[in-house]
Amino acid sequence: MELWTVPAEELLASGLVGAVPWATLARFDGPPEALLRQCEERITRQAPSGERDSLLAVSQVLARLRFPNEELLSILGGERVMTESPIIKQLMAETTQKAILQVLEARFGTVPVEISTRLRRVRREKTLDELIKYAALCPDLDAFGERLLR
Repeated sequence: MELWTVPAEELLASGLVGAVPWATLARFDGPPEALLRQCEERITRQAPSGERDSLLAVSQVLARLRFPNEELLSILGGERVMTESPIIKQLMAETTQKAILQVLEARFGTVPVEISTRLRRVRREKTLDELIKYAALCPDLDAFGERLLR
């Protein structure tokens, strides 16, 4: 499907709130602000509360491909939505976990599977921030493994 040929109005008029993020890439003849406001309004009004931030975040990611303007993206919730979205939080956690493993590998060589497995269970941003600092300073892998158990 060539999404840019589909009228955005069709996607917005469908009963599927999950189709709304795709409207940011569809054909729209008006100003981008109008399109993004319609997307935000539909998501806010129709999405289940647990899905709103994720739909707004996905809309921002797609809209950024077409409208690389931070002010426009603020219509869709801006940075707050991006940092609070469960999808974005998961991606950020996985990125930090990977960085921690790279630090440990650079310092100590192969990281035992039990440490990498335990590390992948850690999701809290604050905890991951503390662990990346500790990975750079800890005396050995055993000490890092003990820290993960706390």
